[in-house]
Parts: sequence; C-alpha cells; structure tokens
Amino acid sequence: MVLSQAYRMSLEAEGADARPAWEDLVARDGSIALSKTPEWIDCICSSSRFSDATLLFRGEDGRQLILPRLRKTGTPSRLGLFESPPQGWGLGADASGFLSEGGTTSPSQTSALIEEIRRHPGLRTRVMVGEDDAPVWASTAPSTLYSTARTAQVLDLRGGFSTVWSERFTSKVRSHARKAERRGVVVESDSTGRLVPVFDVLYRESVDRWAQERGHPLSLMRWRAQRREPQSKFATVARRMGERCTVWIAWRGGEPLAGIFVLTKGPRATYWRGAMNKERARGTGANELLHRCAIEAACAEGRQSYDFGLYQTEELKRFKATFGAREVPVHVYYFERLPTAAAEAKCHHATKQAVRAAMRLARLGR
Repeated sequence: MVLSQAYRMSLEAEGADARPAWEDLVARDGSIALSKTPEWIDCICSSSRFSDATLLFRGEDGRQLILPRLRKTGTPSRLGLFESPPQGWGLGADASGFLSEGGTTSPSQTSALIEEIRRHPGLRTRVMVGEDDAPVWASTAPSTLYSTARTAQVLDLRGGFSTVWSERFTSKVRSHARKAERRGVVVESDSTGRLVPVFDVLYRESVDRWAQERGHPLSLMRWRAQRREPQSKFATVARRMGERCTVWIAWRGGEPLAGIFVLTKGPRATYWRGAMNKERARGTGANELLHRCAIEAACAEGRQSYDFGLYQTEELKRFKATFGAREVPVHVYYFERLPTAAAEAKCHHATKQAVRAAMRLARLGR
C-alpha cells in the first residue's frame, strides 16, 4: 500500500538549510507551539548532545510542511537516531508533530508525511504527536508502526481567571490555596534565572524522595537525574527562553517549599517542571497556591490554556484533575530500520521490576 498517492510531497531541505523557511512560518503564525519553534530546538542543542536535523517538505500544492527534529550527535546520518523531541524535552500536549503552512495537516497529507519519514535514512526516528495532530495520526499511521500512548492534561483558561477559579477549580484547590496564604506561604516569580538554584535544590530533594517512594537505589536515581536534568539544563532554558520562562517558588518562613517552571508562547502556558520538599510542604497548600498564581498570571496575559504536561503517576493525575484539567491524548511513534523499540520497552519494564524486588528483599533482610 502506498500511503502518499493522494498527496505527494518531496524533501526540500534539512537542518540549517530548512531554517529560513521555518523561521518565516513561525513568524507568520503566532499560535505555533513553543515546542515547534527554532528557539526551542536551539535550546535543546545547547543543553544536550543533539544537533538540528529539521526536515522541510514541499507538497504538490506548494505548501511547506516542517518536522522539527534533532539528531543525536556522534553517529553518521544514515545510522542516526532522530528525535522529535528528545525524551525529557517534550512540552505535554504541545508535542512536536508537524508544522503545516495553512494549519493542521489533512489525513492524506499526514499519510504522505509518514511515508516520507519511513523512507528517510536513520536507524530510528521517534516522533511525539499531541493535540489536534494526534487523532489524524492515529487514523492514518500503519498498524505495523510501533507506538505508545500517553496522556497530557490541559486546563481551559477561556473566560478569564474568575471563571477558572469559580467554575473549573474544585473546592479542594480553592480551599488549599486560601489555607496556604493564611499559613504564611508566599509565592515569588522570576524570569531572569535568579531562582534556578533554589528550584534545583528542591529538585534534588525530590529525586531522593522519588527513589524512596519507587523503591529505586538512591545512587542510581541521583546519577540518572544529574545526567538527564542537571542544573545547567534548567539554567539554559531560563536564559534562552527569557521572558517566556518563569520560575515560581513557594516560601514559608524563609524556606523554599516547592517550585515550578512555566513556559509561555502565544495562547499557551505550559507547566514544564515541578519539585518540592514534601516534608516542609505537607499540609501547607503550597502546590495549589503555586499553580493558582501561575494560572492567574497566564489568564492576565491572555493565554487560552495551561498545560499540566504528561502525568507520570496516578497521584499526579488526580492532583492535576482537581484544577479542572482535561485529558488530551499524546502518541509516540517509532520509525525503525530494526524493530527494537518494543523489545527495549519490555526490557526496561523488566529491569525496573527486578530492581524493586531486589530493594524489597534488601529491606526485609535488614
């Protein structure tokens, strides 16, 4: 079956050669998500071992279609590992997917794009698709293409903060936010990077807590966190995004309780990272107050949505739902020369189970 018969396209440029057309398209459409901009790709490249490998396609009707994409450095192009975006750099429902001149791609255009990616060299191309693109991809992607399903949660901000506060926040969120203020919790925000070190301390404390809660070796969790989420990564995002990035910290008695990173562009605000000292924050309502302040600011700026990102645990899913966030499907597709993604996922799950079992046995043997 040839997927691209209904709509034909060709590869026009890659990497730096695709940049002028890409920048022009983003400049003409203010609704394009931050994750699909050259600025975000450059931020990733300056923080990680990736280089810009964005693809520019030209459709038979003259339309330009762009796939923001990165290549892991150190491997030849034909043997490359491509990501759109890399793990740890996704922005929730605003997953990368494609940019299309004139709006969302049609099923026939999406089928043609999928076929082009399958023909492009490389051992693997991983594409994350969310929001409006997800249903189209789900209906057109071949069943032989390995994929995984995730869920993001997005709060509708239309109607302004008074509507969000009274009609979308649950009474639990309103009560906890008020309680936080009564108990002396104050929230500070900054868009210069000044609060990044404070956030990083909270993040390292969170890593230690996650290791205990998930039954993982502390040294392993710390090593993985330092490798994937070093302070330099947070600092780079704050520096390169400028006013688009705000770090919010909740304080009480001069001590930081919790913090969040919020990224903004056009109609969207995105909760990118969060951390807290659970012992100090317990019972204070600090997390509810943090998000309440960030959401109120987003409403004041005219944003239309507040993306809570992909949920990692059922506890986080329930927490985000209390703000009135709706679930949005996100899919990850793997274009592979060799079918290894499914096997890797199974091995990863088996390894996690084995580590947890070993930790339980170790605790019993004490």
